[in-house]
Parts: sequence; C-alpha cells; structure tokens
Amino acid sequence: MNGVSVRKREIELDLLRILALLAVISVHCTGMGNTDAMPMSDPAKRVLVFFDSIVTWQIPVYVMISGRFFLDPDRTVTKERLLKAIGRIAVAFIVWDVVYQLYYIASGTYSGLNWKGIISEAFIGPYHFWFLFMIIGLYAVTPFLRKIAADKKLSEYFIALFFVFECLYGYGVSIPGVGGIISDILDKTNFHLALGYSGYYVLGYYLHKHDISKRCERGLYCLAAILIVLTSGATIYRSILDGANNEVFTGYLKPNIIIIACGIYTFFVKRMSRVCFSEKWIYLIEKLSEYSFGVYLLHALLIELSNSVGVSPILLTPLIMQPLIVILVFAITNVAVGLIRGIPWIGKRIT
Repeated sequence: MNGVSVRKREIELDLLRILALLAVISVHCTGMGNTDAMPMSDPAKRVLVFFDSIVTWQIPVYVMISGRFFLDPDRTVTKERLLKAIGRIAVAFIVWDVVYQLYYIASGTYSGLNWKGIISEAFIGPYHFWFLFMIIGLYAVTPFLRKIAADKKLSEYFIALFFVFECLYGYGVSIPGVGGIISDILDKTNFHLALGYSGYYVLGYYLHKHDISKRCERGLYCLAAILIVLTSGATIYRSILDGANNEVFTGYLKPNIIIIACGIYTFFVKRMSRVCFSEKWIYLIEKLSEYSFGVYLLHALLIELSNSVGVSPILLTPLIMQPLIVILVFAITNVAVGLIRGIPWIGKRIT
C-alpha cells in the first residue's frame, strides 16, 4: 500500500468501519438456512460458532468510532447537528422498516401474527435495527458525555467505572459462592451512569486523543489476541456442553470483548494511521465507508432473500461458503446503495 498519503480524513477509521461492517454481515450470515438447528456435534456448526465468536468486537468498534468524532471538543457538535443526525436515522428507520415489514408480510414470516402483533413488530423494526435505537440514545446524551471526554482524569474515572461494573455484571454475578451476594449488592446500588455503550463511546475519543506507552500498547495487543483465542475456544466448548450456541462469553459488554475491541481500535488509530495509502485506495475506502450506513440497513434483507432460495454457509464447507456469502452480500448491497443514492433528494437521506 505504498503511495502518497493524502490525509483528507482519518482513512484508518473508514477502513475499520468497513471491516466492522463485514464482521456484522458475517454474524448475521451464520444463522442462514437451518444452521441454528444443527447439532454442535457437527463440525460445520463448530466452524460457524467459531466465525461468530471472533468478530463480536464489531458493534463496540462502531460505537468507538462515533465517540471519536462526536465527543471531540475540537469539533463543533451543536444541538442542531445532533438533531439532524437523529433525524436522518429516524427517516431511514421509517423508510426501510416499511420495506422490511412488507417483505415479512409477503413472505409469510408474520403468518402466525394478528394485526396487533404486526404493528408491534413494525414499531420495533427488523432485528438489526436495535443498533439505530442505541445510537440515537448516545446522540441524545452526547452533550453531557462531551464534558466528560474533555477532561482526561474525568474520562479515566468514567472508563474505570464502566469496566469495573461491566466486569461485575458480566461475570461477577456468576462466581460460585459470592455471585449471589454481588448480584444483590448491584441491585441495591442500582448503578447505571457509566454502563452500556456510553463506555465505548467515551473510550473511542479517549484512545484516539491520548497517548499510551509502547509497553502498554504492546501489552494491550497481546492481551486482545489471547482473549480472542480464549473467547472462541470457551464459546465452542460451552456450546458443545449445552448442545447449542452459547453466547455467555461473547456479549458486546463482556469484559473480554471490551479489551478485544480496545485492542483492535487502538491498533487502527495508533498504527494504521501511519500507513500511506495511494489516492486510489483512499477513494475506494472513503466510498465504501460512505455507503456503510446504507449497507448496514440493507444487508439483512438480502440475507433473508438469499435464505429463502436455499443459500446457506453449509452448501459446501463453511470455511469456504461463509466468507464467500459475506463478500457477495457486501458487494451486492454496496451496488444497491450506490444506485439508491443516485435517486434525487431522497437517496442519500435514507442510506
């Protein structure tokens, strides 16, 4: 990737956004066909669980990228800009929710629901639209979090609370003998301020803005790599014991996933930012990043359509079919988004 470095924007974060999107598509492709019903004794099922377990950093990284930009005190983020961002998400939600609901009705997905059930599903939206609700929530509290992000010590305190309490909620409550006590204490504490995705949001700006020693940076990369291996291994092992995919170690807010996401994000902002990309590569990465929101909205529909005609990661070995399906879904939805964005006035507003 030699060439002239043209720093029009932080191209490394555009590239990370693209990789995170590919990871999202991969997660959603693992459930195609009858793969959910496959026994864990089937080697193909174990491969799919492996693919699923190694990419659960994708949503946290998305949030961290948003935090890097929206929490930066050097960037002007007015109430009007936040409302515009929320409005864009809301418009896209409404338009594509209608498309998905019409598809679900036509395909018979809602055959067991009455009209009240269909209306309820329409308000919630398709399964992957939960991300839109979460992002809107983060945008709504951005003015408060910007005050925290502007103060290094305050940010560190907020991040420490986030990690400690997510450790307690994530694994502390399951410790034999004391888990019940920890759970009771947490219930009585009723602590919510630094929980959830706001921690990733603040981490995104903090890790971008502040330097860490080379020793700590290398340590973070090593720990993240080790945790990826341990997380995938533990997930496959527990899934075999349970006879079904077990996600106890792969929740987006689990401490191990927090560290993995921080390692990947830090590598891109500290190391990939030094790579000199050619102008052609920059153009391609920027364009794919620009289309990423639309691809996120559309990819599940293409997966549903592909699923209805029998496309599945187990048509051949998942080691081949899973990456192939992911690439095809990514490519086709990018083409679709490119065509939609060509529609005057509305195209770019809904993608």
